[in-house]
Order: sequence, then structure tokens, then C-alpha cells
Amino acid sequence: MPLPLCFFLLLLCTCVRAQTEAAYIRALADHLDARTEVAVTSGRVDLVTAVHAIEVERAPKWKNSIGQALWYSLQTNKRPGIVLLIERPADRKYAIQLGAALLHGGLEHDIDVWLWPDDFPGVTPTAATPQPDGGSGPFWLNTSSNKRHTADCQHFQNTARGRRCAATEGTPAGCCH
Repeated sequence: MPLPLCFFLLLLCTCVRAQTEAAYIRALADHLDARTEVAVTSGRVDLVTAVHAIEVERAPKWKNSIGQALWYSLQTNKRPGIVLLIERPADRKYAIQLGAALLHGGLEHDIDVWLWPDDFPGVTPTAATPQPDGGSGPFWLNTSSNKRHTADCQHFQNTARGRRCAATEGTPAGCCH
């Protein structure tokens, strides 16, 4: 294979794999109408829907997803879910391993599992579009605490670190009514 073609294929593989987990979470949140990065005791739930607390995990780290999904389910009183990111054909073995572990533990009916991209046709992760003012939207996100403030709150645009945001980002601050 000519050297330029090898370099191009290597670059293409790197670009496909370079998507951050956050890019997948954003795309899935839009598709599932979910809140993202919801703070709970000892962690943050990647996606919270009306029914599920979902951990999004790259396939090779499937073992981490079971404990996180169960913990987040307990913390949110929602059904546990896992979205396993299959980014290349070799990652399919991890989906089999996850299924076998759930079966062995008797959890196959207790934790819902989806595979990306199989279960989400047309959902494509994209990098966040940087905003010139640090963000946009009618809310203020304190980026230190991940708390979302409304325009009538004393903390709106008044925290050491923060940016404007949408209603789907962060968690609602208790001080906002």
C-alpha cells in the first residue's frame, strides 16, 4: 500500500475515534430527550430520561458501566441503562462480554443495554460548537458546580466560572424558583 494512502487511513481511523464521550452524550441527549451530567452522590449520571438513568461508556470499559448504571439508578429512582459505544468492529466482543456478565449476575432483565450506533440510527456525535460569548441560552451554568441558574436568580451571570446555557445542561440550582 502506498505510504500516503496508509497515512490517510490511519488519520481517518484516528478522527473517527477522536469523538469525545461528551459528543456522544450530547447527541444521545437530543435523541432521547434526556438531561445530561445530572449530579448525584458520588457521581454524575450521563443521561437521565423520564424512565432511565443511563451510563454511556466506550466498549472496552464495559465493566465500569454496570456498577455506575446500578448506582445511578439507586440515586435517581430510575431504571438503570447502559449505552455501549461500539466504535469499530473489534469492539463487538465487549458487547458480548457485557451481556454474559449481566446474564451470569442475573441482571439481564434489570439493566437495559443499547449499542451505539446499532440502536441509534442517524444519531451522530458532533463536537460542541464553540460560542463566541462562552455559550448561549436563557440560563446560566456555574461550570464549577454544574448548577443551572434562571435569569431572575442572584447567581445569574454572577459566578466565578460560568457561561450561558440551555435548559438541558447542568442541574437546576435549588436557589432558583
